[in-house]
Parts: sequence; structure tokens; C-alpha cells
Amino acid sequence: MLICLCFMALLLKIVDINKENYSSVTRNQSTKTLTVGEKRGTVYDRNYIPLTNSQHRLVAAVTPTVQSGEYLKAYLSPQELTYRIKDGYPFLCSVGEEISNEHIRTFSVPVRYGETVLAPHIIGYLDSEKKGVSGIEKAYNQYLTENGGKLTVSFQVDAVGRVLAGLDKTVADSNFSSKAGVVLTIDSSVQVIAESALRESKIKSGAVLVMKVGTGELLAVASVPDFHPERVGECLDGENSPLVNKALCSYSVGSVFKSIVAAFALENGISSEETYECTGEITVGDTVFRCFNGKAHGETDMASALENSCNTYFVNLSRKLDEEKLLSLCRRIGFGERTVLAPSVVTASGTLPTEKSLRLKGNFANFSFGQGDFSATPLQLASAYHALATGYTVSPVLVRGLADYEGLMTFTEKTKKVKIFSDVTVQQMKKMLAGVVSSGLADKAKSELLSLSGKTGTAQSGIYDNGKEICRTWFTGFFPSENPNYIVVVLNENGQGGNVDCAPVFRKICEGIVGG
Repeated sequence: MLICLCFMALLLKIVDINKENYSSVTRNQSTKTLTVGEKRGTVYDRNYIPLTNSQHRLVAAVTPTVQSGEYLKAYLSPQELTYRIKDGYPFLCSVGEEISNEHIRTFSVPVRYGETVLAPHIIGYLDSEKKGVSGIEKAYNQYLTENGGKLTVSFQVDAVGRVLAGLDKTVADSNFSSKAGVVLTIDSSVQVIAESALRESKIKSGAVLVMKVGTGELLAVASVPDFHPERVGECLDGENSPLVNKALCSYSVGSVFKSIVAAFALENGISSEETYECTGEITVGDTVFRCFNGKAHGETDMASALENSCNTYFVNLSRKLDEEKLLSLCRRIGFGERTVLAPSVVTASGTLPTEKSLRLKGNFANFSFGQGDFSATPLQLASAYHALATGYTVSPVLVRGLADYEGLMTFTEKTKKVKIFSDVTVQQMKKMLAGVVSSGLADKAKSELLSLSGKTGTAQSGIYDNGKEICRTWFTGFFPSENPNYIVVVLNENGQGGNVDCAPVFRKICEGIVGG
């Protein structure tokens, strides 16, 4: 009896131990949770069109059965399918169509970057840890990360992790449906037009931007060559620095600056009808300045000087201007100062000559037609031409605001305006810049659809390639001429001439916006 009692006590202990262990295993492994997708906060255009998370893929959460295997034959190899079903563990599988039954549930999961990405230089890219490295991804990394989410599906499983048949799956949405993100001023339709025009042009390395008159909102910012945010490694040593946003860089300006000098002269009492006899060259001190190819333009007034991009006219004009006042005007416009579009999205400051250097008449003469120790960014030129079109500058704006979970937006601070030119000067400049396109050297910008205004520019860079100096070529303008709605800037880092390289891109963008 004693021996029987001992065996009974031992048996009870064994049962108790096994009950405790299996209970523990059951508690720990009663469910198997799979992460269907993870999402980062969205970057939107001005119309709430997603620029990231815009494309989706279908992911199936699968209970491994013979029936589910029939649906997945098109997506898994026979060997893998057999292994999955025999294995018995739940799994995820990418599929090409919606499949929903008791064995399979399909979810639509956003892809951060699709095959084609609009405005990659503005959006930026992520590192291997999903942290923003450049662009908006970096500028708002914390907000986009905190407003991300996860979608999971849980299966009821037995003690060894195999799915228990007949039990429902449990789906958990942890902020995955959130609409939170950053809303830009970019307009997707205008961005497509700008990128297409740039990509189809002669420009291999350059930039385009489109600014909305009155608000300073950037509707499009494009740079070539571009890149794909998921294939950054391929571009690290790429020709013409694909990862660099050329729209934020500073370059020699050239003749697009003549428009600013002309407006400054008008503001200081010099008539647009005042003439100068251009012989093709002019001497200031010990320096001889020439028009392109030494061409003599003859008797020239301000309008024809802009139309023919006459260097000597503006050199002669500089003799009647105050260098310190012109320099002060340039600072008020924003030349020589960086532009902050978002935290860490900042342009170069460009360079302005010093007052001391401009006291040398030769340096001031050089400055009068955009040469010498002077450089600017496309954004600075956009602000300058905004002043020519309206009388005041605006600070460029890239971010409209932040969207919350429901997609409701908190707007950012509006643009700042600075009065630069009088209404009389603006009317004269609009008329003269329209003439540059209609009857001047910018004939490749001329459109049959609408009136365009602007100025070409070809600037020496001081950089040589195989003994030939690289020239920065430009076209900067606005449209419609009479009542401007848009400012457009086109840059070619290494071009032949503003009319040849950039004017056709300008026209194509303007016509595309109106046609769209």
C-alpha cells in the first residue's frame, strides 16, 4: 500500500508538471502573428495626390491547405508550394489579384516608391534603417516615422505553431490606415510636364522650376540626371552627379541679369528710349568688352538691347548707375542669401561682388551683364523675375503643411513679399521681355498658343573641359505676358546657348501647363 501511494503521488506530480508545461506552451504559441506591411507617413502634392505610398502590391495571408495551394499555383513554384502546405505554418505571399476565402485573405499594401517617382530630388530617399537621408524624407523624418504604421494578421496555432483549422484570422491595424504626412506645394501634373520637357531636351545636366505668381509656391522642381530612391547606389559615381538637386545649386548667371539692371535703370530715371551706338565692343579702363562674336548692333535702345542681348549697351549703361544702390537692390531681391525650403532642404547662397570690388569700373561693367564674381540659384532668379512681373519678390514655398491622421492639414507660414519695382517699371519690363521672345534672340521660346516673356542667358563658368570653357545657359521668364501666373526657370549646366538649349524647354512647359 505504501508503494502504491508513492506511485500515485509520483503520477500526480508528473501530470501536474506536464499540465503546467503544456499550458505555458499553449499560452505562448496559441497565436502566430505575421506583419503584412509597414508604412511610413505619406508625402503628398498640393492636391493630396500621394507622391510616396502611391502604388500598392497585394499580399496574401495564407492558411496552408490543399485548397489554398490551388489558388497559389501561379505565384509559387511547385516545390515551395508543397513545402509550405506540408510544413503547416501560416505564411505571406505576394499575389497578382484579390483572393479572399476561408484559407486566404488578401491585403493591399502601399509601396514607398513605385517604378516611377515624381520629384525624387525633392522627396529624397531613405537609408537601410528607413531613416531619411535627403529631401523631405530627411527634413520631416521624425514626423513621417511617428506617423507610420503596421498591419498584422494573427493565426490560431497549436503548440508547435501549426494553424488550427476552422478558426478566424485576426487583423490588427496599428496606425496603418493613417493619412498623416507632409503636403507639398508641388502640382503632380505640372511636375510631369516639367520632368518630361527636361528629359526630352538637349539638357543632360540642369534643372527646371515652376513658381506660382503671387504665392511663391513651387509647382514643379526637376533636376537631371535624376535617380530612383531605391537604387541610390547605382548613382553614387554617376556622370553629372545624379543625386545633386541642380535647382538648389549656384551658377554663373549671364544675360538673364540684364533684365534686373534694365529695371534698376528705369527706377533711377533712365529712359528706356535712351540710345547707344553699339560697335560690337567697348573699352572700360584696360578691359575691352564685346558683344557675342563681336557683332555690332548699331543704334540701340533698352528694348532692342534686351532683344539682341547687347553687352556693350549695358556696359555703357553701368557708367550712369550707382554700384552700391544696385548691390543693395540685389540683396533685397535675395541674391547672395540661401533659401530655406524646409529643415535641411536649403539652397546655396550664391555670390555677390563686394562694394569694394565694384568700385573698379571694369568689375562693375562686368557685373552689369551678369558676369564676373556673381552667381545665383534658379530659385533666386525665379524671385527676381517675379519682381519684374509683379513689382515684388516672394519667398519660395515648398511645404504647404502637415496632414494629421484624418488628412486634415495644418498650414505653414505664408510667403513674405518685398516691394522692389514700381508699377510703371513693371509695365515697361513686361512689354520689353515680351519683345525678347516675339522679335528678339529668344525666338525658340515663341509660342503660337500664348504670349510668353523672358530672357536668355549664356554665362562663362571659368571651368574648362578638354580646353573648352563650360558655359551655363539659361532661360528665365513668365507667362502670360500681360497678366503673369507662372514664373519658369530653365538651366543647362553645360550648354551652347540659352535660346538653343533652354528656350524650347521653357515654351514646352508653358504650353503643357495651359494645354493641361
